[in-house]
Amino acid sequence: MKTLISRTLILLSLLTIASFYSFSQESTKISPYVQLQYFKDNNDNSSLKTTLTYSKNRMEIPLEGMKIIFYSGNEKKNKIAEAVTDEKGVAVCDLKEKSDFSSDATGQWSFSTDFEGNDTIESGSAELSIRDVILKMDLAEVDSVKTITLNAEKIENGIEVPASGEMLTVYVPRMFSLLPIGDVTLDDSGNGSLEFPADLPGDNEGNINIIARFEEHPEFGNVEKTATLKWGVPSSYTVPKGHRALWTKVAPLWMIYTLSILLTGVWGHYLFALISLIRIRRNAKKDESSDLRNI
Repeated sequence: MKTLISRTLILLSLLTIASFYSFSQESTKISPYVQLQYFKDNNDNSSLKTTLTYSKNRMEIPLEGMKIIFYSGNEKKNKIAEAVTDEKGVAVCDLKEKSDFSSDATGQWSFSTDFEGNDTIESGSAELSIRDVILKMDLAEVDSVKTITLNAEKIENGIEVPASGEMLTVYVPRMFSLLPIGDVTLDDSGNGSLEFPADLPGDNEGNINIIARFEEHPEFGNVEKTATLKWGVPSSYTVPKGHRALWTKVAPLWMIYTLSILLTGVWGHYLFALISLIRIRRNAKKDESSDLRNI
């Protein structure tokens, strides 16, 4: 009887440890964040982008090497592609034949993305509904006034209708980011215009890139049109010979002088401390010798 009770207690202990280990394994699983975006570039090429990340110590960390599955359709999903996330946690699916995508009664496409998860990461998914939009950009200069004219028509029930009331942002690329130069709100005909600034620097010949975008639009996603014209002020970005700056190979003189003074002060203190230690040691030996003579 005692043997049976002992075996029962051992079995219950093992089951408790196993269940605790299983619970701890489940509780330490990473909960990922899945983001699905739609992009349409200047050549009307469309793509889906899935970003897979997780949060740790208030930092967003990408998940690399994870398989992502892309689907089209809402109720009846059709698998359209598989991709693996890169070092930024991004997987891209190029949409080639739009006619193959099923749409709802209003003409919207439905897309979704799935991550199946693994032993250490939970599964995740995201969905997106997109309405196709046709964006056009015309650039004209009349009486030295440079004007950007935009037109957008969306597809509703298979018919192109003006995207009235929608807002686009116009940018020009700068060294580190895009510089917004204005917003354009489309009228009832789907048209809008913006006067381009006359004092923006371009390249050596005055060429400048102009970008008009729908950004993270709830219906259209990310859609852009780009063009390059000589609308900028010609600027030379070559560094003159002998020029000293923070980004050149030779540092500015004020920085060299400041650093030299600081280093001289630091090493001077070290030298002073070393000399003081030597003098203290010599004085100690002298005092010890004088004490011995007195004895």
